[in-house]
Amino acid sequence: SLCPSTYDLGQTGAGAFQFPVFHEKHPCIQASVHIANVQKTWYSFEDDRIHKDRFLMAIGLGTPAFVNLVTIDTGSTLSWVQCRPCPIRCHNQDEEAGRIFDPLQSSTYQSVGCSTEDCGYVHETLGIPFGCNEEQDSCLYSLRYASEEYTAGSLVKDKLTLGNNFSIDDFMFGCSGDDRYNAADAGIIGFGGATYSFFRQVVRHTNYTAFSHCFPGNHRNGGFLSIGPYDRYSLQFIPLVEYGSHGDNPVYAIQQLDMMVDGIRLEVDPSIYATRMTILDSGTIDTFILSPVFRAFDKTITAAMLAKGYARETAGRNKICFTSTSDSVNWRDMPTVEMKFVRSILKLPSENVFYRVSADKICSTFQPDVAGLTGVPILGNRATRSFRVVYDIQDSKFGFQAGAC
Repeated sequence: SLCPSTYDLGQTGAGAFQFPVFHEKHPCIQASVHIANVQKTWYSFEDDRIHKDRFLMAIGLGTPAFVNLVTIDTGSTLSWVQCRPCPIRCHNQDEEAGRIFDPLQSSTYQSVGCSTEDCGYVHETLGIPFGCNEEQDSCLYSLRYASEEYTAGSLVKDKLTLGNNFSIDDFMFGCSGDDRYNAADAGIIGFGGATYSFFRQVVRHTNYTAFSHCFPGNHRNGGFLSIGPYDRYSLQFIPLVEYGSHGDNPVYAIQQLDMMVDGIRLEVDPSIYATRMTILDSGTIDTFILSPVFRAFDKTITAAMLAKGYARETAGRNKICFTSTSDSVNWRDMPTVEMKFVRSILKLPSENVFYRVSADKICSTFQPDVAGLTGVPILGNRATRSFRVVYDIQDSKFGFQAGAC
């Protein structure tokens, strides 16, 4: 079988938890994948909504455990899955994503009361007004994403099981009874900085505050996610900042200094980069750069591609797309793109800069900030696929290593 280890959890010699990670189109998850589709790379999806192209891992919730596939998101904190019964509106959950969590069938389930510290802290950090179901003394939450997706429901605690032999009692998460969610997995696990994020609740059981992941650059490959100590071999590092978005709900960010195409600096005043920090968000696909930087990048990459015989497509002002004048795209002969950050340069292979739309058409993963959140540069997951990336919270640094999965 292709999938002997879909739900396996390993523990490294150093004491980190390591999980397998799959793209949503991996054959283990898409049991119905057709052989004809296998040759296509997974750059060939058509949809550009922010949360569309997801990376999934398995968790167990409750006693006995409901095993669910969930999306890994470094750009949010509260984790949630949809629950039964669904009083308002819920998304269609694929069979492959597991059974919908039912609190009534779990002997270890407990709701979080309205007057608890946990309830107050979640409300304060998510910037939501007080929400309470007084009849049931149940703390309510609501959460909206930049993609216009949202979830709302009750804050609950239950046993979290990872793999076959490790569990955490009283894991806090959202039991969603109302959502708009453009996918078919069970929900989202957050890796942000708040104490109630999935990462923070699990990392307490290791001896080092860090997590790392490698999201595969090909949907037939498996990736990994690790929580705890990590191997520093072959890594380049950038200072990492936990950057408050509202209250105590930080996101992870790094400082860009410059950007080059084929070794040539973009024609943009370098002081522009210093006006904003770049958010690291595994739940966002594309990379968003400030508009003046985007315009300079567009001009430079277009000149480089025209010189290689590509034709520029008119794909709207926020998209940079090209068609090949020959029958196919030569991935080995593409302009190099480098993003210079404090202390290190992230050199992007061509498949991290472009993605295939059809046999002879490719588009760039870079978009201007106005196409996402104005004034918010974001390093999305397409730019770092096949890289091992490390969020070392304990030592405040972000590490990366090319070609790790």
